[in-house]
Amino acid sequence: MKEFNELTGPWAGQSVQNALRISESIRLTIRTGQVWGSGVDKDGDFELTGNYNARTQQVTLTRRYTRTTEPSQEGVGIAYDYSGIWDGSMVHGHWHFRINPSEGGPFEMWPNRDEDREELKISLENTALVPR
Repeated sequence: MKEFNELTGPWAGQSVQNALRISESIRLTIRTGQVWGSGVDKDGDFELTGNYNARTQQVTLTRRYTRTTEPSQEGVGIAYDYSGIWDGSMVHGHWHFRINPSEGGPFEMWPNRDEDREELKISLENTALVPR
């Protein structure tokens, strides 16, 4: 199991919004329970701030867009709250629109460093089925 507090760097993620899966590219800084960073998805550029509780493995984040793909930039600054659990390889949980908590969906995010991709490749190779 990887220690969340040691995973500063590039992350990847996906969230479900209006029945569509949206991919995200994220850069996180993690320091003793504090989390912050920035990223991009189809809706625009965003910043993240939040916390990690090592005892419960709980990750809480707030996302705010700094630029959107909407010409009016209407969504800039609006808060989206993310609450998830670190399971040793990824954070998974639920996100919601802060001013309308019933609007949201599931999300996942995982470290996307070279060594993490290599580790996943080795793991997949070791579990490949051998034809008989």
